[in-house]
Amino acid sequence: MTQKYMNIALSRPNEFNYFKNDIFRHTLKWEGGGKLHNVRGDSGGWTIWGVAYNFNNQLFSNLADFKDTTYNEAAAIAFVKYYLTVRANIVPNEARLMYFDIAYNMGNKQAIKLMQRCVGVKADGIIGVITESRMAYLTEQCLYDRRTKFYYSLARRKVRFQRFLKGWLNRTNDIFNIN
Repeated sequence: MTQKYMNIALSRPNEFNYFKNDIFRHTLKWEGGGKLHNVRGDSGGWTIWGVAYNFNNQLFSNLADFKDTTYNEAAAIAFVKYYLTVRANIVPNEARLMYFDIAYNMGNKQAIKLMQRCVGVKADGIIGVITESRMAYLTEQCLYDRRTKFYYSLARRKVRFQRFLKGWLNRTNDIFNIN
């Protein structure tokens, strides 16, 4: 099934190359790169290139197949399942990396909700006509502020997440300071 994602990505060569070179590589710093790992307490389970097996096992024939994921395959999955799905390709350039990184770290629905709060529309996690018409006004600063606030709120509500707070904030600050 990863071939399906690769085909979609390769059908948009300029956009996919931009994504791999200017977006995805920055996120991988915080996702462990190509090192296979399994962090205790992380619901994604086994992860490589930021692709979590528990959330993507339907894309692979088995765990061994997953463990052989290449950078290009992971980039194609990230490009199709996250970047294109949250419509990061239509937000201002300065906000793209932060917006994609939120989706890759928190999931698409949460990223869309944070973006919607930033652009002043109902935060329902769905990109409709009204949301799409406002996405051109998204700023990286607003995403940074909303993301930081969300992490603090999550750590306050759920003690088990407090151990991740420092890393989440470091990641957010690093992504913010790239541009």
